[in-house]
Amino acid sequence: MKKSVLSQIVACLALVMLFTTSVEAQMSNIPSTLSGKAREYFVGAQQGDVFSQLALAVCYQNGEGAPQDGNQAVYWYQKAAEKGNVIAQYNLADIYDEGVIVPRNYELAAFWYERAAAQGDALAQCGLGSCYFNGEGMTQDYKKAFAWFEKAANQGNAVGQRCLAICYDEGKGVKKNQKKAVELYKKAAEQGDVVAQYNLGISYRDGQGVKKDKNKAAEWLGKAAAQGDEDAQKALQELRK
Repeated sequence: MKKSVLSQIVACLALVMLFTTSVEAQMSNIPSTLSGKAREYFVGAQQGDVFSQLALAVCYQNGEGAPQDGNQAVYWYQKAAEKGNVIAQYNLADIYDEGVIVPRNYELAAFWYERAAAQGDALAQCGLGSCYFNGEGMTQDYKKAFAWFEKAANQGNAVGQRCLAICYDEGKGVKKNQKKAVELYKKAAEQGDVVAQYNLGISYRDGQGVKKDKNKAAEWLGKAAAQGDEDAQKALQELRK
């Protein structure tokens, strides 16, 4: 027997009521501490939406529309990170690396840096390289540090270029080559990296990898000093004596 039009309408109404009840239940479950967009993100995050989980984590991390809560930020970042979201993976690693809103954990920082780095994220590649360079969260390995810095530098990332320059400058993970170091310091310095600007200024001052040039030393130390670098300010004062 064919279903009547009335029975189909009743079925549709039942589905609408079920959906409405479900939405109302989710909305009533929103923490009273959330406001604005954070409330919407919470509903989406509970439904498993990766973007919502990421956005909610940011709200908790920065205290925007939510109380600043490191544990909640980590919880929602991890939800998104486990689904392969590279931004969540990097942010989670960075939180553990800094140890400001949650206790520092180099092992977990390295774990999540590695996953984001494997997806090609340049900042994560720098972070992972630093873990290997400093022996934080993993066994110190200058060659692996060099390899990850190089991947980031090849993407034009200033931090990667500067870190790679340091490897060449100090002969860590690669044969010492101060000329190559200067080339990389300059690339990073031109992008505004303050450490690279300082190191480039010192290279010109001391004639390391490049011909001594007091004027260029002052130029790059001045750029770093203008960004508030105290070592650069001191070096610039001494250079002008």
